[in-house]
Amino acid sequence: MSCTACTAPLDTAAQLCTACTRGLDARLTELPGQYLLLADHLRPGAARSDGPVALVREAPLPVHEDVLTMRAEGGMVSVLESWREAMQDAHGWGRPARTGTIEHRVLAAARGLRINLDWIAESFPGAGDLACEIRALASQAHALLDPAPPAPRVGDCAADLGDGDICGAPLRVPAGTASIRCRRCGTDYPPHTWMTLATGAWAPPTGAAA
Repeated sequence: MSCTACTAPLDTAAQLCTACTRGLDARLTELPGQYLLLADHLRPGAARSDGPVALVREAPLPVHEDVLTMRAEGGMVSVLESWREAMQDAHGWGRPARTGTIEHRVLAAARGLRINLDWIAESFPGAGDLACEIRALASQAHALLDPAPPAPRVGDCAADLGDGDICGAPLRVPAGTASIRCRRCGTDYPPHTWMTLATGAWAPPTGAAA
């Protein structure tokens, strides 16, 4: 028999291995705290002006949409409550109450799952899917709380938009990139042009195509 979350072999009849059980326990413990911390990330950062040419931007949203989605009905609270309800239904219990603020409901649902973690790991048919979805949920919350740094900037777009108007949008190099594409004008820059961009020389990018 294998763990239904990671497929590791099990010595006894169960749904989850020890490592996946501990991981699930840790994430259920951390999620209510992550929910609280996300409140400080609702508002997006101040707009920046990169490059020598001012770019036209739409007005920023008053809140960070991904964070709002995670904290709203249908986000973290719905994932946790749905799994708690499925666990109680499989146990032959009634549906759990959903009362109070979303903050309280997140805490109650996570606690309800943790209290029954031994039974979940041993007997709950959906234990593997539960562990995987909670892992993904925790990773998503962590990414919102501690976003990855932006890709390194190689320079500014040197494309001529006509009448001597240089694009000037910032160009960044994501990991594994073979060609940089300007997000403003669509010009492509192959690797042999990056040094020119980095030195700030406004030479037409050889091989670039808008």
